[in-house]
Amino acid sequence: MFRCLGCLLMLVLLAGGVYLGHGVILEKAGKFLLKQDTIKPADVIVVLGGEKEERVIYAAKLFKEGWARKDRIIMTGGPAVWKYTWAGMMKEQAEALGIPGKNIILADMSRSTEEDAIYVRGILKMRGYKSIILVTSPYHSRRASVIFGRIVGRDIKIINAPVEESWFKFDAWWKRQRDRDMVLQEFSKFIRLWIFGAHGEGETKEVKDKTRP
Repeated sequence: MFRCLGCLLMLVLLAGGVYLGHGVILEKAGKFLLKQDTIKPADVIVVLGGEKEERVIYAAKLFKEGWARKDRIIMTGGPAVWKYTWAGMMKEQAEALGIPGKNIILADMSRSTEEDAIYVRGILKMRGYKSIILVTSPYHSRRASVIFGRIVGRDIKIINAPVEESWFKFDAWWKRQRDRDMVLQEFSKFIRLWIFGAHGEGETKEVKDKTRP
């Protein structure tokens, strides 16, 4: 009897601790999605398609600061709306921010993060690039890093550079529906990644390099 009471008391204390500390637990769970490295020079900056402006704004900042040794940015992302692609729209935004179009390479056929990595791998191989600065949103950064690490290969150095000024905030993310939906969506995709792996590992798709003369 005393053993049962002890177990019951332990469960009550554990439940109380989880309730009182749920904010800390949830915040740490959310920050698991973040993968951020110290910025270092790399051959090229890779910007993953998605979001409206923040990824391109941050990538343009890094480019102007001289972090891309080969003076190139790769924009990824296939069909968005009508005849427009994510990569194409991001290129227009980058040009409006002062990045010359001749310095931008498009990987505008991809429909997922896995395909982003496959097409980027083809460009890196074609141009002989050995390192990238990977720009995406904070909530997407760890999964993108895992996928690129598996598909692009160990011979390519990946510097993870999630956007610094994003609409998404890890602090109290569970209190805001948009942030909450994004975290739950990312965790569901992470589970699928753990179970099934990254589709296209070892695969390379050709990309027509429009920046070549």
